[in-house]
Amino acid sequence: MTNGPILYTKHKHWLNRLVLIIASLVIFSVSAQQEVHFKVVDQFGAPVANAVVSTDGAVLDGAETTAVMDQINKQFAPHVLVVQKGQSVRFPNSDDIRHHIYSFSQPKPFEIRLFKGEESIPVTFDQPGVAVLGCNIHDQMIGYIYIADHELTTVTNENGEAILHTRATEFNIWQAQLSSSHSERLYITRDASDIGLQKVTLNLLEERKAHVKQRKFSRKFSSGEP
Repeated sequence: MTNGPILYTKHKHWLNRLVLIIASLVIFSVSAQQEVHFKVVDQFGAPVANAVVSTDGAVLDGAETTAVMDQINKQFAPHVLVVQKGQSVRFPNSDDIRHHIYSFSQPKPFEIRLFKGEESIPVTFDQPGVAVLGCNIHDQMIGYIYIADHELTTVTNENGEAILHTRATEFNIWQAQLSSSHSERLYITRDASDIGLQKVTLNLLEERKAHVKQRKFSRKFSSGEP
């Protein structure tokens, strides 16, 4: 009559140990990462928004989902969208007017002709790099899609601040105004024992708007009237 309760107690004991082991592994995994804080400013000390900080590491969940680059008040929203290589992007138009968006950039030349609402189909970005977006109708519209090559990434906010959870010591910083080609990245390192604020200064060019001459896109990539 005593075998049952004793066996149950032993099983319960091992179950409790297993739970403790799993909990310890989770705690170790979390503690193995650090919150690396970045503060990005320009050559004048002003905070820099929309700078992408990246490093090698396991990509977080969500890389298989379809990202969204909207069009709101004649602007791309967000101004900088980060995706992983192989990820697709939808381009809904939330404005009450039509847009005609395009990119000449090497990672993914494409064109979505005059459309409103949800008419466009997703575009897959299967090469790493930066795609510069424009609108064939509204020259002031310019946006960027940063295609990461399976990297950990974060984007600075309006205060120039961003956080990465990693123990990495080598990072790349990208910002659209770092170069006229919009492709250059700044390489930085940190001491692994330095868990303080990582301040980065970028020498930025004056922001340039899309050019009217880019309206030749339709004749290059398609035929017929919009």
